Amino acid sequence: MVELLLIDGKYTRKIELDAKALGKLKKFKTLAVYAAVQFSSGLQSILAQLKKECITVVSSKPARTKEQFQILGCDVYHENMHLQENVDAYLYIGDGRFHPLALVFQQRGQKFKEVFMYDPIANALAILTEKDIDAILKKEKASLKLFLMKRRIGVLLTTKPGQLQFKASLALLKKYPEKEFYFFLDNTLNSKNFENFPFIEVWVNTACPRIGLDDAVYMKQPLINLMDALEAEKKLSGV
Repeated sequence: MVELLLIDGKYTRKIELDAKALGKLKKFKTLAVYAAVQFSSGLQSILAQLKKECITVVSSKPARTKEQFQILGCDVYHENMHLQENVDAYLYIGDGRFHPLALVFQQRGQKFKEVFMYDPIANALAILTEKDIDAILKKEKASLKLFLMKRRIGVLLTTKPGQLQFKASLALLKKYPEKEFYFFLDNTLNSKNFENFPFIEVWVNTACPRIGLDDAVYMKQPLINLMDALEAEKKLSGV
């Protein structure tokens, strides 16, 4: 019997904001701070720097995370963030754009606050705004409209642990009894295979929600996420 042991790769060097980054953050009274898991347990110096500047730091424990300040790239829905406080801006600690873009996506329908991302390896501060996901949101809106109009819908299911949502996807049958739903199950979703099913007019993704956002822009056929499909009319009305 093979046992599986997952070990987080922690960043062991000291993490601090440089003077330029700290200077740009001074104007905010309250910051929501998040980080990738390899940096989330090493934020003591940054928290002390922000406190010294009289900046209130808040955070939350988004769904499926296990550490304080941790965020996952799939945390793209505001209700999953569990953030109760009103903040002036967001500060993400880590490298890359995948995780901090989740902080932009989760503000859809909310009053937008800037997302600052600080790379502790490169000592660089950058800002993400709504413009960074503008093309994705336009494609999402168009795909939601097509979903409501079309009848033959393909539902994508994955067997990956933590992502299988077959039972949740059955809510589509009750919500839209006039549509025809076809369920496709696989371990790894490959958009190239979608062309083998030309009768499908719109795809609904039930796996990682970033597939239905970032990846959807590059697909010929409309692709939306399950949660958005279940609330398509509400999202399009702006309620």
